[in-house]
Amino acid sequence: MKDNDFAVREDGAKAARLTAKRAGWIALNVVLPAWEVSSVTHHAGRNVSRLWQRLREVTAGRGHGDYRPTYWAQAVADSGQTPERLARNLRLSRWFWWGLMWLTGLPVAGFLFALMAAGSSIGGTGWLRVGCVTLVLMLLSATGFVQALASGYRLWQLTEKRVSASENGSFQAYLQETRWCRQALSGGLL
Repeated sequence: MKDNDFAVREDGAKAARLTAKRAGWIALNVVLPAWEVSSVTHHAGRNVSRLWQRLREVTAGRGHGDYRPTYWAQAVADSGQTPERLARNLRLSRWFWWGLMWLTGLPVAGFLFALMAAGSSIGGTGWLRVGCVTLVLMLLSATGFVQALASGYRLWQLTEKRVSASENGSFQAYLQETRWCRQALSGGLL
């Protein structure tokens, strides 16, 4: 007859084997994850504190909305770049965010179509996985849309030469005077 974990032996080998197995289980499932979490917390905490300090330094002396140029030429001069260079940078930024929006938004549509086609043949963990991936991709796509919209707004301010309230260069004016959604979705092509 073979000895297995459940066989009772008189010399106490079973108790020693179970104790070693239990110690190994505790080490692998409790000690190592706790050590990894403490290590990640230590490194992430240092990085977060450095980032927080840099944010304090950058925003020192600036309140919400402190910088308000009175006219377009002042805003361009304060940027330190030519209007052509600013326009090029804003177009590149808009294209980058537009690409992110569509590269993450199209798979979301595909996942949703696949989920509808699969119906009830997907288990609970499958729904959870696809739902998490879809949520992350939707958030990335929304970030791309908002950033493409912001780049389009800044490009509009630059081309229309309107940045201040007296020049009617507000975001509300941009939304009223342009087809902002179409421009953000098309990358400025339409």
